[in-house]
Amino acid sequence: MINKHKWYLLSLLGLTFLLLGSIVSCAKQAPPSSSAIAASPSSFSFSVEQEEPTTPSQTLSIWNCGSGMLSWSISHSASWLSVNPTSGSSTGEVNYVAISVSASGMSRGNYAAIITISAPETPNTPQTVAVNLTINPPSVEAAEQVIDALDTDELLEIGYSHPDKVVTVEGVVVRTYYAKKSKGQPTFLDFHDPYEGYFKCIIWKEDRQTHEPIRDKFTRAFPPNPETYFLNKKVRVKGSINVYQGDPEIILHDPSQIWIAE
Repeated sequence: MINKHKWYLLSLLGLTFLLLGSIVSCAKQAPPSSSAIAASPSSFSFSVEQEEPTTPSQTLSIWNCGSGMLSWSISHSASWLSVNPTSGSSTGEVNYVAISVSASGMSRGNYAAIITISAPETPNTPQTVAVNLTINPPSVEAAEQVIDALDTDELLEIGYSHPDKVVTVEGVVVRTYYAKKSKGQPTFLDFHDPYEGYFKCIIWKEDRQTHEPIRDKFTRAFPPNPETYFLNKKVRVKGSINVYQGDPEIILHDPSQIWIAE
């Protein structure tokens, strides 16, 4: 049986071998009197939602694994990737670099980039670090807040306070009317009968400034005409809220603004 004294000697010998292994590993990267790049971790992973494309930064550690002075600089291969700072120096102390992503305007999916750490006249230059970015579909709440067409108070508050905000409104079209003999020949899609005091959608015959036909586009998209196509249908409408004579409304310019709700 091995006694405690022998166990102590074996443990001490094991620690000695580990220390020598670390020294040899660093020595393989850097010849005597030479600096060497060391970096950790070897890769980064970021995950963001499409509508909220920011996420906390992560940290890359860079230091001199050899002797003397290591002067390093960083470059990368993707416009959505940022590093700060982009250069530094080390005589053995650790330099910290913030790695961050900006996925604004990017489509959902997986993206990859490479960070390159360079140092002139250093034997193991360059060193690379992989960066992976995953952009996930937005959550249902973030993707679309749907407002009830009969929630007049909320629609008026948006119309008065945020007239440029684009919202999605859902409800059943219970009454329609094509005012062919009226100025501008508007088509009304009403979500309440009587319509006074409630939300409605309006399709004008043409754009008042450019005179581009509007109703014709809706007639082609929703035959035989929009007032027949949408009557008694549950729809969703997207646009900015206009307030006219105290009633909230959305002016429809393009057929893509309205569709049958599932």
